[in-house]
Amino acid sequence: MRQALLLTAIGLFALPLSAPAQTKPAPSEAAKRAAPVEPAAPKPELERSPSSASRIAFEKVTLANGLSVILHRDPSLPLVAVNIWYHVGPRNEAPGRSGFAHLFEHLMFSGSRHVGRDFDVLLESVGATNVNGTTSYDRTNYFETVPREQLDMVLWIESDRMGYLLDVLDQGLLDVQRDVVKNERRQSFDNAPYGPSYLMLVDSLFPSGHPYNGAIIGSMADLSAATLEDVKGFFRDYYTPSNATLTIAGDFDPAIVKASVQKYFGTLVDRPKKPTPQPTQVPAKVGRYVVQEPVELAQVTFGYRTPPAYTVDDPIVDVAMAVLAGGKATRLYQRLVVEKKLASEVSASQDSNQLAGIVTVSATAATGKTVQQLESALAEELAALEKAGPTPVELERAKRGILLTTLKSLELLNGPGGESGRAGLLQRFNHYTGDPGYLPKWVEQIEKVSSADVQRVLREHLGAGQRVTVVTEPKPKAAPAPEKKP
Repeated sequence: MRQALLLTAIGLFALPLSAPAQTKPAPSEAAKRAAPVEPAAPKPELERSPSSASRIAFEKVTLANGLSVILHRDPSLPLVAVNIWYHVGPRNEAPGRSGFAHLFEHLMFSGSRHVGRDFDVLLESVGATNVNGTTSYDRTNYFETVPREQLDMVLWIESDRMGYLLDVLDQGLLDVQRDVVKNERRQSFDNAPYGPSYLMLVDSLFPSGHPYNGAIIGSMADLSAATLEDVKGFFRDYYTPSNATLTIAGDFDPAIVKASVQKYFGTLVDRPKKPTPQPTQVPAKVGRYVVQEPVELAQVTFGYRTPPAYTVDDPIVDVAMAVLAGGKATRLYQRLVVEKKLASEVSASQDSNQLAGIVTVSATAATGKTVQQLESALAEELAALEKAGPTPVELERAKRGILLTTLKSLELLNGPGGESGRAGLLQRFNHYTGDPGYLPKWVEQIEKVSSADVQRVLREHLGAGQRVTVVTEPKPKAAPAPEKKP
């Protein structure tokens, strides 16, 4: 991440030709005013489905050069969110180039031929909010929210980055952003509490040879080895119109926006996307690993590989995690923190991706408690849930919590990480399922999860034989140097 750093009519067609793409839009009076942080829309354009899920109205079009465009109109606030996904991530990285997709995310903020290096200045001058980019295992996204009068400005900027980044990219820019990413790795992992343990966990779940190896951030050695020609090749292979989806959500006239999209993106030349090689499903290195770190409290984390995003068992695993640690009323908190007082903190979550999900179940020891006590207690709670399943109250609370979090994000046009809010959800469902309007189907999957389903996924995917255990032990403090005698 750069630090500051649902189904109605679907029309698939090519837009008509229009003016050349890279003409800078004229600034408006709104450029002189700063927009507030995006407020929640009071009356979003939503419908209700039979499963009580909200549908996001949208239209999907495709330009002649292959760029997919998803449009969601909501005139309740004078704002427009732009969210563009490139369908490339660490799974597309060549061997020995881990961290490359994330490095390229940073380079996309370095400038382009017509915009120059004033990207941030231009967006700040028009009152843009929620401006960022993120990299996940399977995609890279860029997003911003602006006053509606400034939509053409954003489309111009994003199209210039897509078409003309290489015109300004040089060795100096690469070296600067490489150092930024290395520093991010140090701050977020190498020198962060429990950071080295997380890297051990992910690299054990996805060993060398698996497309997800490298924990997105990549290794220092691979980052150092990246060359300018590598970067240019990566751009040519993956940052192409037919490998991207542009979503626009907010207050706009559809006919005018289609013409603007054609104006700025339609003249960009498409390049064939480099084929993604058939993934090598290298098995996880199941086992128990001990990592010593300069922390005060020990931590135990169980890690598992789970089925891909939006497959049958994926939402069931989500519910199981919410039953375990979806709040202070849930099992792990009540048993380990409140009753047994073994832990000071607990968590359970799933990160769903195209090739596999990542489940982590973790507990941080309370003062004076041992790793052995904590590890045994975590294993006992998982075994108990598999044996008896969640109670009706637990199951309902878990499902309601998951749905509330997602449906509440519909109040926003763009969520904080570009994967929530209406624009983010349309993108996410489009990327992982091929259907931007998948939300009601997902809600129905969550609503149908039963206690028996939870027991089954625990047995099939979260058993002791599939577990990577990482124990973080406080590193012994060095003895003070003896005082020198006078």
